[in-house]
Amino acid sequence: MTRKMAILAVLFFCGSLMACATGKFTQTGETFPPYEGPVKVLKSPPVDKKYSEIGWVSSSGGMIHEWTHLIEAMQKKAASKGANAIILNQAERPDTSLATYNQQFGFIGGSGTQKSMTAIAIRILE
Repeated sequence: MTRKMAILAVLFFCGSLMACATGKFTQTGETFPPYEGPVKVLKSPPVDKKYSEIGWVSSSGGMIHEWTHLIEAMQKKAASKGANAIILNQAERPDTSLATYNQQFGFIGGSGTQKSMTAIAIRILE
């Protein structure tokens, strides 16, 4: 690996830690048209209203992201699938690292924190 390639690998890794928070969706239930209003954020399922589970949403982001960025990404993804609420499930902050060795330039590495969250996307039936 050339010095240029090693530097590009480290820069790419660091850039991926600072990229936008992303949202992913896995369908587990009924489908609905996209929801246009604000998506509620809940800590537990609603006990006083009927709802339908639509799927699971997850979000991840780099060390520069606040938890709110991850929640906003999940809200946006959930709304696009018809959810009007998400129930927060899990949040993690694992450390990640990248290391490479080049005979000419030696050890090159970097580390950072990657945040991730999951939630259940639901449609509250009113």
